[in-house]
Amino acid sequence: MRVLAVVALLVVAAAGPTAEGAAGPVPRTRHVGPHGEYATVQAAADAALPGETVAIEAGTYPGGLTIRHDGAPGRPIRFTGTGGTAVLTGGLAIGGHGWLEFTDVTVAGSTGFGVYAEGAHDLVFARFGVDGSRDGGLVLVGTRRVRVAGCDIRGTNSRGTSADHEALSIASGSSDVEVSGCRVHDNGEEGIDVKYDDGARVKIHHNVVTGNRGPDIYVDSSSVVDVYANVVSGTREATKAGIGLAVEDYSESRLLSDVRVFDNLSTGNAQAGLSLWVESTGTMRNLEIVNNTFAGNHRGSVLVDADRFAGTNTLRNNVFGDGPVDAGPFAADHNFAGDPGFADPARGDYHLTAGSAAIDAGSSDQAPAFDLDGVARPTGAGFDIGAYERKQP
Repeated sequence: MRVLAVVALLVVAAAGPTAEGAAGPVPRTRHVGPHGEYATVQAAADAALPGETVAIEAGTYPGGLTIRHDGAPGRPIRFTGTGGTAVLTGGLAIGGHGWLEFTDVTVAGSTGFGVYAEGAHDLVFARFGVDGSRDGGLVLVGTRRVRVAGCDIRGTNSRGTSADHEALSIASGSSDVEVSGCRVHDNGEEGIDVKYDDGARVKIHHNVVTGNRGPDIYVDSSSVVDVYANVVSGTREATKAGIGLAVEDYSESRLLSDVRVFDNLSTGNAQAGLSLWVESTGTMRNLEIVNNTFAGNHRGSVLVDADRFAGTNTLRNNVFGDGPVDAGPFAADHNFAGDPGFADPARGDYHLTAGSAAIDAGSSDQAPAFDLDGVARPTGAGFDIGAYERKQP
């Protein structure tokens, strides 16, 4: 009888929480660094189990990192810098693994890709950095369910136009990706690039993308993409716009579809504020370009170099600060060409001043519910034109 009772207690303990609600085992934290149990991030990563955290003391760790196993649903493996940023010199190879999170970690000086994931899933990159790589910075290929938030990506594509992929690539069947609150700057190719994704379901918003070869934000042969509330500026190559929409020959579908571009500020680019381009043949369908501000670009606000359009394509409530735009195949209305009364464009302030002709002059049709600053639309008698809604005094 006594033996049976002991066995019963062991079975209850192994099953998890007790009837009183006591918690099960606390997921282990594996510490890396001078005061930790592991000298290298790779050793801790190889030992980590689903639900565990690899805590990396602030500092620099050579050799990069190769992920060799997965977390689990609701129990990701977390890699976290502690006391500051943990810098991994070399690349981060994720492969096809999933349920992984990286916070306060930077990869630096990679001789190939900064980060490369192919066929991966359920990834989070928060306050993550890529500081220099010969090829693309953070590259997702055929990868699903990814959140990239508050990241800084710079100095990638040092091989220039011979480099593979871009500063942040969402490529070839990747889907359900959100990029927000990031700085993507001073890279040798495109900034953020969504390409060859027929069902992308990608959101790119509230980022600052500047000083790249360009385009800063590029959507190529992809469908279901929202680009909104971004500040893009300073592309360096004369053929590259701040925001580019395209169909390149590498695409099999030759289709760009259901792309919404709204509440963006695009300024000071070597080509146009926004360009539409088809390399040889392809279709653009159901595009909405609404409530953006384009100004100070070298080749105008919007440049259309494509001739096959389908569905409904809209150009509405935009400020064309560089002068009139040939709307081509777009249904265009409620746009303003010229300076509507910018607050201080020399200092990069493109808010509307009191008395601006763009105030209350927009259409409510397809207008976003907020502006680039997060101000609700409308705040006055009507919707304002451009990326900014003027706050009421």
